[in-house]
Amino acid sequence: MRALVCASALTAATLALAACGSSGTRNGPVALPPLKLVGYDSCDALLRDLRKASPPEPVPEDRDLVGRAGVPDGNAYAAAPNQAPAQHSGTNAYEPDADEPDSVKTDGRRIVALTGDRLQIIDAATRTLTARLSLATATPGPYIRGDQLLLSGDRALVISTRSLLPPPGTVRPGTVPDRGPAVRRVQTTLTLVDLTGVPKAIGTMTVNGSYVDARQTGSTVRLVVRSAPRMIIPFRPRENMPQHLPRTTMPDSPSTSPSQEPTPQPKLDDWLPSATVSVPGAPSRTYQEPCDQVKRPSAPTGGGLLSVLTIDPAKGLGDPQPVSVVGDGQTVYGNGTTLYVAGSTFTGTIQTRVHRFDVGGTGKPRWVASGTVPGTLLNQYALSEYQGALRVATTVGKVSGVHILTRKDDRLTQVGQLDGLGRNERLYAVRYLGRIAYAVTFRQVDPLYELDLGDPAHPRALGELKINGYSSYLHPTPDGHLIGVGQDVTARGIPTGLLVSEFDGSTPPRRIASYTEKDRLSYTGMDPHAFLYWPATGLAVIPAQSIGTYPPPEGAFALTIDAKGIRPTGFIRQDRVRRAMVIGDTLWTFSDTGAIASGLTDLKRRAEITYPQP
Repeated sequence: MRALVCASALTAATLALAACGSSGTRNGPVALPPLKLVGYDSCDALLRDLRKASPPEPVPEDRDLVGRAGVPDGNAYAAAPNQAPAQHSGTNAYEPDADEPDSVKTDGRRIVALTGDRLQIIDAATRTLTARLSLATATPGPYIRGDQLLLSGDRALVISTRSLLPPPGTVRPGTVPDRGPAVRRVQTTLTLVDLTGVPKAIGTMTVNGSYVDARQTGSTVRLVVRSAPRMIIPFRPRENMPQHLPRTTMPDSPSTSPSQEPTPQPKLDDWLPSATVSVPGAPSRTYQEPCDQVKRPSAPTGGGLLSVLTIDPAKGLGDPQPVSVVGDGQTVYGNGTTLYVAGSTFTGTIQTRVHRFDVGGTGKPRWVASGTVPGTLLNQYALSEYQGALRVATTVGKVSGVHILTRKDDRLTQVGQLDGLGRNERLYAVRYLGRIAYAVTFRQVDPLYELDLGDPAHPRALGELKINGYSSYLHPTPDGHLIGVGQDVTARGIPTGLLVSEFDGSTPPRRIASYTEKDRLSYTGMDPHAFLYWPATGLAVIPAQSIGTYPPPEGAFALTIDAKGIRPTGFIRQDRVRRAMVIGDTLWTFSDTGAIASGLTDLKRRAEITYPQP
C-alpha cells in the first residue's frame, strides 16, 4: 500500500468551565482552573503528553493555505532613486509600538506592494513603478502566492505559507485514504529581500508550521506559528469501502480492510518546530528548539505547539530562537514590550487561554504567565494591556463581558469582571482607550457601551447608546472622538448599506454625526488595515464594495471627520480597493492590479500605475 505524508492540525482539549450568565459586575477572582506552565524533565515525557493530547484523527489546518516565496525575477526594472522620506501614514496597526504585517508598506520614499507572488516597487516622488520582483518558485509545485510583508530599512521581509501536496506517485489510482481526506502539510516561509539597487532575494527561512501573525518593534520581528505532527496516513483499495458510506469515511470494523496498515505514531521531531535557513552561496542550516525548553500548562491544552520566533531583517536570517508552549492560539496582540497569544477551545464549554511573553528588547522572548477566561474572542481588539492589567472581552453563549487579569507569579489571575453586555446579541467591535473601553453588540440595534476599567477589581459600565445599525470597527481620533464603521440597517435589523458614525467622548456616549451610502459594504471590520485616518486633516478613507441588483461603481470614499462632524470629500473610483496611504501631499489607493495617486486635498488624479502581468 502507498502512504501519504500529511499534516494534522490538532484540536485542543479544554478545561471544564461554567458559562457566565449573570449580569452586572462581579469583582475578585472567579473559580477558573489553574494554568501554570512548567518544563519537561525529558523528551520522552514531552512526546507522551503530545501523543496523549492529540485527537485520533487528523483534521485540516483552519488557516488559508497560501504560498512560498522564492527566486528573483530577472526582468527587474531600474532601482528607485534615493530621496528623503516624506511625511507618511503607516499600516493601521492597533498599537503604535507594534507594527503589523500588511500587503502594502512605505517608508515615505518607496512603496512596496505585494500582489500575488510579486513585489511591486513604486517611487513615491516620481509616482512611477521602478522595480518588480518575482517571488515564485522556479520548480513546479503547489499553488503559491505571497501573503504579508514587513519593512526594515532597505529590506523587506515577506511572510508566506505553502501547502505541501502529496509527492507524485504517492496516491495510487483507485485508492482512498482510510482516515479521511488527504491533509496538506503547511510550511511558513520568510523571504528576505534587499531593496537597494535591483531588488533581490538574499535568503529564505522555512518553518514547519502554519503562520498565525507577527509584530515588529524597531527592526525586531516576533513571528508566531503553530505546528502539528506530520503523520503517515495509509491507503486501502476503494473496492473494500462499503458503498453506503462516504468515500472518505472509515468503517468501524477492521475486517473490511484486511490490508490496512496501522497508522504510525508521530515522533517528537514531527512536533518540534524547526527552521531551515537558505542563503545564496552557502549551505542550508536547520535550527530546532531543544525539547527540554518547551513549556506546558499544568492543565490539558491540546497536542499542538505554539511557538514565538525572533527575526531581525537588518541582521539577516539565522537562528530564530523559538520559544514554544504546548497548546494552540489564533489571536496575537502586542504592544512592543509584551506579546499575548490567545486561543479558544471547546469541549462542551468554551474558554480562551492566553499566554503572555516578554518581548522587550531584541533578544529571545520569555514566557512569563498564562491564564484562562470563559468564552471566545472577536479579534485582537478584544485584548488590551493597561498599567500591567490585561483586559479581555469575550462572548459566552448569548452574553458578552470583559475580564481583567493581572500577573501573579507565572499565572494570569482574574481580579475583576463586568458581564451582561448585549444579552442575546453578538459582540461586533471593541476599542480600549486607556482606562476607558467601548464595546458594540448588535442584533437589531447597536448598543455602544462605555466602560471604566481603571480599577481592575471594580470595572463598571458608564452608559450605553442605542442606535440603528452597528459598527464593526472603532477608531479613535486625537480630539477624543470615536469613529465607527459598519452597516446601516432597517428597523428589523436588515443591512442596507455603509454607515460611518462619529461619537463624542461624553458619558454616556453620544453620536454627533453619521454618514450613509446605500448598497455599499465595507470590509473594514474584518480587515482594519483597509481603514485610513490622517489626523493632520481629519481625512478618512474607507474602501467599499458594491452590493445590490444594480451595483454602483466600486472605489473608496473620502470623508473629513473632525470636531465639526462628517463631511464627504470625494470618491476615488477604483475596482477592489484594498489599501490607502498618505505620502506627502498625495493620497495613494491600491488594488490587486495597480495603484492610483490623487491629490490629498482635491482628490484629483495625478498618476495611475498598472502592475505588469506575468
